[in-house]
This record gives sequence, structure tokens and C-alpha cells, in this order.
Amino acid sequence: MSFSRRQFLGGGLALGGTLAAGAPASILRGLGLAKEVKAAPAEDQEKITYSCCNPECNNCSLQVHVRNGKLVRISPNPNYYTRPCLRGRSRLQWNYHPDRLKYPFKRVGERGEGKWERISWEEALDTIAAKLGKIREESGPESIWFMAGAVMSVLPNGMQGRFANAFGKGVMTGGVGSLCCAAQGEASTATQGYRTAGIEEKAYSKLIIAWGHNPEVTYIPHSRLIGDARDKGARLITIDPRFSETAGKSDQWIAIKPGTDTAMAMAMIKIILAENLYDEKFALAKSNLPFLVNQATGKLLRQDEVVTGGDHEAFVVWDQATNGPALPKEAAAPALAGSFKIGEVPVSTVFSRLKERVDKYTPEYASEITGVPAQVISELARTYATVKPAMIDSGMSGAQRTSSGAYFVQSLLYLAALTGNIGLLGGGVNDTGGFAHGTNAAINAPYKANYKGKIPASKVGEYLLEGKPYPIRAVYWQGKGLGQLPNANKAVEALKKMEFLVVQEHFFGDAAALADIVLPVATLFERYDIMCASRSYYYHLMDKAIEPFMEAKSDTWIYTELAKRLGFGEVFDKTEEEFIDMIMEPTGLTVESLRKSGPVWIWSDPKLNKYKVKWEKPPFTFFKDTPFKTASGRFEFYASRWEDMGFEPMVEYYPPEESAVTAPDLFKKYPLSLVANKIRTKVHSTYALMPWLSEIYPKGWVTISTEDAAARGIKDGDLVEIFNDRGSVKAAAHVSSGILPGVVSMPNGWWLQQGYSSSVLSNDYTHPLAYGHSLNSTLVQVKGV
Repeated sequence: MSFSRRQFLGGGLALGGTLAAGAPASILRGLGLAKEVKAAPAEDQEKITYSCCNPECNNCSLQVHVRNGKLVRISPNPNYYTRPCLRGRSRLQWNYHPDRLKYPFKRVGERGEGKWERISWEEALDTIAAKLGKIREESGPESIWFMAGAVMSVLPNGMQGRFANAFGKGVMTGGVGSLCCAAQGEASTATQGYRTAGIEEKAYSKLIIAWGHNPEVTYIPHSRLIGDARDKGARLITIDPRFSETAGKSDQWIAIKPGTDTAMAMAMIKIILAENLYDEKFALAKSNLPFLVNQATGKLLRQDEVVTGGDHEAFVVWDQATNGPALPKEAAAPALAGSFKIGEVPVSTVFSRLKERVDKYTPEYASEITGVPAQVISELARTYATVKPAMIDSGMSGAQRTSSGAYFVQSLLYLAALTGNIGLLGGGVNDTGGFAHGTNAAINAPYKANYKGKIPASKVGEYLLEGKPYPIRAVYWQGKGLGQLPNANKAVEALKKMEFLVVQEHFFGDAAALADIVLPVATLFERYDIMCASRSYYYHLMDKAIEPFMEAKSDTWIYTELAKRLGFGEVFDKTEEEFIDMIMEPTGLTVESLRKSGPVWIWSDPKLNKYKVKWEKPPFTFFKDTPFKTASGRFEFYASRWEDMGFEPMVEYYPPEESAVTAPDLFKKYPLSLVANKIRTKVHSTYALMPWLSEIYPKGWVTISTEDAAARGIKDGDLVEIFNDRGSVKAAAHVSSGILPGVVSMPNGWWLQQGYSSSVLSNDYTHPLAYGHSLNSTLVQVKGV
């Protein structure tokens, strides 16, 4: 029997996969994978430590196998409910990749020319400290911007945050928004008070709608929980412009035009309201639907508008028992619907305003906008409203990475609240963003933060080039893929013009290629760290397993040495383990307790016993076991937070910023909507160089519909150019019936040097409500080369 390398990996045998890890030696010998060996000497025996995968993914628990001081294998933690995928296991290759940075370097040629000189750590640190100190003295600490990447563990980004804060004694330039989940987070905060991610709850759902979300690729362990639910009869529906991997396992795929999802949700809301499919008990007792709105001002009515000396923070309802205004908690029979007069002030309930808002969104009208048949919209609305518990699994949906993504997320939360699926085990809107653990504030801000200005995550190129909010002279860039930034060519141009650029990385990536000083940093196996419940609600100790590779140093060591040179070494007076103990102090956990216990789940669930996880508490459900942390203490359909911020407080559909409706002239030039899809071999731009993963997808591609390809004379496999005013990419065409005509998709995560990054094309518009990413509101054209 023989295996190709790909078959070997795909069969789960690599790096201690399930067969290799648990099979008898006789089976492994039969496969040519094991030999009879005598007991190894003590120094050759494997030692196992525990860690956690730390990109923006599932944060799976890892067993780290070490022999003679070398990392030899990564395997699943048998006492944890998820299993690392090939990405996580490939971190073995990451650690010993031939292209991994081994020493500090300084640039000796032009930026991007690729000419470098190896230097000592002393020279690197002295140079950085001198340059940063000089710029701070001349232009203030805010003229240096500190930028960190998307790792979910605490210490790497936390140490940079601590350094930036202490460097200016609180004065600094911050960032605002994000490239992943700004809209999701803002809408959740405005309506519920915080984000939720009832991951294990998926196994209890009877209906799961994966809306713009592809957990088969992005959250693989969650797919197993969805599978558990489906084994018990749950139905899975996917809404996506492309026939995703999750769509391939679904009972129904609903293809939708990018950026139009809010219109479809509003049509579903209209049906639910018109057919009385809403949960009236929830609406009256737990939402602000019965609250009154002053029709003259368009704002929520406050008690001080009704009663002299009343409380401006108190909201008002119409009490049918007294036929007059009252505080919500004092009303005997609050009216859900209706318009009234209080003196000369006309008022109406939020519920009535919602009905007015969605009135024109008939299934037929929404169908014209979205491309989804009216009957499909109607059937989905009725199914979702009548099957309980029903979960909208939106993840950090591609649909919220659009021009008005916060209103899309708000529309999903409306659907869940209207149907009583909030506070219901197996219901809700699952955004996988994690519950704020609140334990790392102590390391992030030794001084009270004083942000002189902030740079939107989607506008890095524009802000740096145009000197907004003021000129930035230096950037300290840590572990973030430059090729992830929208309008990436503009970001490259901006970094090239920086006076000083430091990059702290594992490889000569697209940002490091432009740097003045490049520092080799330790991997997660070469330092101590902590994962604080970010994706999984577990606290994981990430124990140091091996010494750093060549001259690599941990982030903590680097910032400690720089702090000493810059005069605030006392802020970095702890070891990594001591910093972890400080971070975990509010929880009662310590490095030693976690080393003994393994991962600790902040809420326990008997269902997890099948994964051999200990539990001590009953199942946990958001908004049944927790309050709404909003101004009203209720779910807010009329978002008082947004009203206070000066934004439209109720759901509304706005066409994509780049579309035939909003930009007809641009649409004539670039008539195809580009969406960026995730693939199994990357998390954002991490893992881009891993050989095992690169065997699976060695090159990028663009998926184009059969109809659009035929109109352009493009055949499957042809080399094509995808372009717009921002840039151009060449890639192979994948002609498919599994994507909506008028839409093309490109896998996300390629480095700029690799030539397939869709970010050189993507829209860098950001809505000021959430400052989110609008990459899926992008127009392009495709032609054969």
C-alpha cells in the first residue's frame, strides 16, 4: 500500500492524527509507518506540554511533543472537546520553516528592495530606542503608531499595548474598528449590550441558518456541533452568494447578491409581524418595542419630557390601564402598538415604527434587490419563526463586512428577538466573537489612556498618506499581514513613506519587506502565554515547550529591553509567568493551577461529557442567565446608543457603497461584485508559507459563474486578470455554477509577494458607525490574459 503526500495528510495520519496516535504498532508497521524499537534513553523520551492555537479561529487545545529540546509533534489534547485541524498541526513546520527569521536585520537598500544586513540584538534595540525616543521628543508619542496582528492570546498584543501606553505615559495614537467583526460587535453592543457566542448551544438547535458564514472552513470544531444537532434532526440552511463548503452540507442553499442581506432580513421581519408570528411576551417584557418615540424629534421619549423634574435616563410606555404615559416597570398594561398624544406631543411605540419601517419590504420587493425568489424569503421567514430553538449562525459573517454591516447584524438580532429565540438554549445569533473576559486590562494600560487620535483599521493607507488625524512619523508593526489591509497598494505606498518602520515577525512577510529593522520573534511554543476564553470560553495556559529558535526572542523580552532603554523599565518588571498571574488574578486562576488542571471552561455543560470535559454547572444560556447591558436593561430594537451617537437607531437597508444603484458609472466599468472567501489552509494571512498547506492550494484563483465566464470567453483554468481602479491581480479562473452570476470570489489570505491578494482590489470604505471592513462591497472586472 502506498500513499502520496497529499493522501497521507488527508488521511489524518500526519503529526499524530487519530489513526497514527491511537493505532497499535502492528497496524502502523503494516503501513510502513512504524518500526520495532527498544525503549528510548531518558534524554530521548518525549515530553508533553500543553498549549493553544492562537490565531482568530477556534483556539483548540494542543499537546506539544518535545524530544531532545526539539518540537517533534503536535496532537489533540484528549481532555478537550475540539481537535486541531491541519492548520494547527502544521505549526510544527512553522516553527522550523527554512524561511523563518533567525536574526535581527536592518535595511541597507531602498524600501522593498530586499537588501538586508544581519545585526546584533544590541544594535537593533539601541537603534530602535534611539529613533523612537528622538521622534517622541520632537513630535510627541502620538506620532508613533503601534500596530498589532490578530492573535487571540493575551501576551503578544498585550505587551505591545502596555509598551505603547507607557511610552507616552498614556498619550498615544489608537486604532478604531477592525477588519473582521467591528459591525458585529457594534450592533450586538447597541441591541443587547455585548457580543455572544453560545458555541456549544449549536448542538441544541433545531434550525441553524449559516448566514454569510462558512463554519466548515472557518470554525471547523463548530461544524461538529452542527453535525450533532443535525444527527438529532436539525435543519441547516446556508445563505451565501457562493456555494460554500457549508452550503454543500446544508439542506438548502440560498444564493444572495452581496451587500443586500439586510433587505432580505427586513422582508422576513415584515412577514413575521404581519402574520403575528412574533413572541409578544418577549416583546412586552424584555424588549423596548413598547417604548414611546417622540414623533417630533424622532427620539425615544424620556420621563423629563412628560413630567417636570422627571429622569432624563428613564424611558416611557403607554399604559392602557390608565390611558396615559408610565414608566415601563410601573405600567399595568403597556401598549405594544399604537400612536398617542401626550399633551401636544405626538408619540408612537417602537413596535409601530418598526412596522412602518419594514412595510415596503414585501418578499417581491426584497427579491428584486437580493435576487432571492420571493417564495424562498417567505418560506424561510415562516420556518424560522415557528421552529424553536432556531439559531442564526453568522460567525463574523462576510455579510457584515459590507458598507452598512452594522445594520445587517442588527436585522439578524431583530429576527432572533422577535421570535423569542434570544434567551433560549440553542437560539440566538451566534457570532463566535467570544465573551469579553475582561482580565487583560491590567497589562494594557498602566497609565490612563489618552488617545490623541485614532486610525480606522480599513483606512491605514489613506490616513498615513494624508497625515490624518495628524502626521505619523514611525510605525511599530507586530505580526499583522499587510496584505490583509483593504486597498493594500495604498497601504504599501504609505509605509514606504514612513520615516521609521519596525516589524516584529516570524518571516519576511509583506510588512517586513518594507521595514528599517526586522526583529525575529518567538512562536507560541517558545514562550509563555494565556488564552482567555476569546473563542471557546476556556482559559488555556500556553506553556513554554522549547527554547526560541536561533536568535528569536519573545515579545515580552523585546518590549522589556526597549522599555529599559527608554526609561520605563519598571513597567516591565515581571516575567511572562508573573504577567499571566497578574492577568488571571480576577479569576482566581494561576499559571500553576492551569498547569495542573488543563483548560478551564468558564461555564460548564453536561453535554460536553461526551468529549470527556468535566462539568459542575447546568447549561449556560445568554440572556436567560445574564442581563441585557443596555440603557434600558432590555433588548433594544430602537438603539438608544446609536441615537446618542447621532446615527439612525432602527434597522434600514442601504445599498452597497459600490453597486449599480449607488455608483452606476463605476458599475459600467466594473460590473462584477467581488467577495473574499476563506479557505481551509489559512486564517487570514497566517499559514501562508506552510508546505503541507501549500500543497493543497499552491496558487490563488478566482471563481466566476458559468454565465459570466461565457460572456467573456473565459474557460475553466484560463489565466485571467481581476482589476479595478485600485489594483490588478492575475489568477486562474475557476468556472462554476456554484456562484451567483454577477459575483466573483477570491480566496483571502495570500501575501502580497505571492501575487494573489484580493486586498489590492478591496474597497477601503468604512462606515463611521462601526468603522468596519467593506471588502465585500467591491466592484471589479475580469478579462482573459
